[in-house]
Amino acid sequence: YQRPHPPIAVAGIGPRSDMLTLAGERDWIPMSINIVTPATLKAHWETYAASSAQAGRTADRAIWRVSRDIYIGETPEQARRDVLDGVLGRDWRDYFLPLLKKNNMLIGPKLDPAMPDDAVTLDYLCENLWIVGDVEEVTQKLRDLYTTVGGFGTLLVIGHEWQPEEKWRRSMELLMTEVVPRMADLEASIGSG
Repeated sequence: YQRPHPPIAVAGIGPRSDMLTLAGERDWIPMSINIVTPATLKAHWETYAASSAQAGRTADRAIWRVSRDIYIGETPEQARRDVLDGVLGRDWRDYFLPLLKKNNMLIGPKLDPAMPDDAVTLDYLCENLWIVGDVEEVTQKLRDLYTTVGGFGTLLVIGHEWQPEEKWRRSMELLMTEVVPRMADLEASIGSG
């Protein structure tokens, strides 16, 4: 048993997420969903930190979890082909994009809210939201994301029913053995606020 309760984590979608406000008020773990831009991620943290402060606590970025679709291939070109022609592309084309459109939430992945809905294509997502490439490119994209949002404690990689499975396993292995060690210096830069 843990007091006052086991760890509770909740995910936010909108920039001023009610769930992240509640998380800050109740000292729960904030998570940010994979379908939003870095600007929305920054707003997620601001929302959580403000509600934590109102509850008399200092928010700690080390507990913040940020979700992303990540795939690492041997080359940037091969990685893009694998995701666009594979399960990640299928899941976004057949599930996420129709769901977001139906629920008037297609604003989530837009870097510019004024861009038309039909501009949110798989190619757009691959270049602007997903973190796809070889080891060097993925490392740089993750560093850029980390810097842009001001730091976070845990990266959550979204899982898909990857086929062929060996490519997914290889991507995860490269993330663990090649990318994460290249980012170890960022752990020391996480602070509150």
